[in-house]
Parts: sequence; C-alpha cells; structure tokens
Amino acid sequence: MTAARILVPLSVTASMVSAGTSIAEPDLSIGEAAWAAGTAYTPGQRVTHSGSVWEAVAASTGVTPGTDGTKWLRFGPSNRMAPFDEYTTTPAGSTTSLTFVLRPGFFNAIRLDGLVGSAYSITLKDAPGGAVVNSWTGDLWEQAIGMYELLFQPLRYLKSLSFDGIGIYPDPELTITISASTGAPVAVGTIMVGDWRSLIGNANWGGVVRGASAQRKSYTYWDEKPDGTYSIVRRPARRDVQCQVVIDAHEAMYTDALLDEVLDRLVAFEATDLPRYGYLNTVGFVSGSIADDTSANARLDLQIKGSI
Repeated sequence: MTAARILVPLSVTASMVSAGTSIAEPDLSIGEAAWAAGTAYTPGQRVTHSGSVWEAVAASTGVTPGTDGTKWLRFGPSNRMAPFDEYTTTPAGSTTSLTFVLRPGFFNAIRLDGLVGSAYSITLKDAPGGAVVNSWTGDLWEQAIGMYELLFQPLRYLKSLSFDGIGIYPDPELTITISASTGAPVAVGTIMVGDWRSLIGNANWGGVVRGASAQRKSYTYWDEKPDGTYSIVRRPARRDVQCQVVIDAHEAMYTDALLDEVLDRLVAFEATDLPRYGYLNTVGFVSGSIADDTSANARLDLQIKGSI
C-alpha cells in the first residue's frame, strides 16, 4: 500500500466563515433564535450565541450563555458552525443547496465528511474575490465495483471527499457548495481544512503493512421492557481502524512529534490513497506506539477511534 497520512486540521472559528455562506447565524429557517440580553429566559428555552446552541437550565435575564453553568448548558453547535465541531453526525443542513465560504488562512488539504446531496462544487481563490486557482466539481455517487453492480445494484452516495495538492496562499478564499434536486435535503457533517502529514516523512517508501483492519461499532441499543417487549433506539455508528506502518528509523522522532500534535484532536486518517482500501480511512482520534524494529526500520502501531 502507499503511505499513510493524517490531516492535521485548523481550528475554524466563526470569524473565518465569510459572507456568501448560505446558512445564516442564527438560522431562522430551522427555528434558531439569537440570545438577547434584555429577554427573560425560562428553563428549556434554547438560543444561539457564539456559534453554539444553549439551553436554559434556570431562569435568567442578561446572563450571557457560556459564562454561568447554572443558567445555561451548551446543547451543541449552531447549524452554521456544525461542520466544525468534533462530530460528523451534527451536520449543517438545508434543502436544494448549501454553500460555505471560508477564509481559514494557509492550508493545503480539504476533507469533507457526512455528505448528503447529489453534487459538489469547490472553488479556491488566491485571495478574497481574487483569481480562481483550483476548482473541483462532481457528483456524489460511488463508482460501481464491477459490471454486475453497475447493471443490477443501486449506486450508493459518497459520504466523504478529500483534496490535496493545493498551492500556498496567505489568505485564500474557499467556497464549498453541496447541491441536490429542488427541495431535496443537503448536508455536510465535517469540513476539515489543514495539512496532510505523511507518516513516513518523505513518503518515498514503506507504509501500511498487510493485516490492517477496520471495525464498525454501532451505538444503537435495545430498550427492553419488563414484559419482554423492546424498542430499538437508532444511534450512529463509527469506524475504528487498526494498522501498522513501517517507517525509516530516522523518521521515528518526526512520527512521535506528529502523534503528540494530534493526540486528543479530531483528525482525518487515510491508510492509503488506493480506492479499494477506502474502508481503512476514517475520521477520529489517533493514538499509537513506536517500536524499534531494526537498525534501519521502526514500526508504528496505530489505533484510530472513529468519531460518530
């Protein structure tokens, strides 16, 4: 297989989400309402503030959400900021089309997950309102594995996309649009922009060895009642990946520093860029150990705990 890599993401803040983004803050179309200092709030009411949805747990007036945990608890991200939290199952959603315009600073990689729609369009400008330097368009359908699948089985939607080979620009403007037929749902669960890091430094040799595995872990559970009846509570699933990566012994310190950088951070992991091994790619939390294999080689054992 080819070299494994990790996308180290930038932290996208509300100030990096620019004009031209189709989802408003707050998104009145789904019932979001902005917190107002002069409004009296009672328990159970929800408001948006600083990119988050907050739920009142006690009566208050003029208490800013996020400053007093006895008055407000964070419920989750707002619809506009949902793609930038630590879950792919908290998507930004709309109908027909949604667009994000970002100014995150320097980046050389893009990863999208939790996609819902039928087509995508991505444009990169060298500066806000500047010249287009990269663009990608396509449909969100997986390619058929073979002729039988093409003729007799329905194609599945693509859930994730990765892009790299992006040039260096100090203040680029990135526009991402997901579209579908009129009135159909569109969504994006995660938007990552950042830097792809090879796990073997220069990526000239080595990589993930045979025996890598992926496991789907479901969080659906059965609510069983005393009379033997039950109801199934549907929950998202995650993809965990385990693999070994062969690295040059000289790259062990680089790899240790990379693991330290991404510890406890949501990242994208790709074991390989070969499509048939796509099941070994995931978004999650990386941990690992490095062993001295030979005088020339080291071995990296990786565990990636997928995000839901």
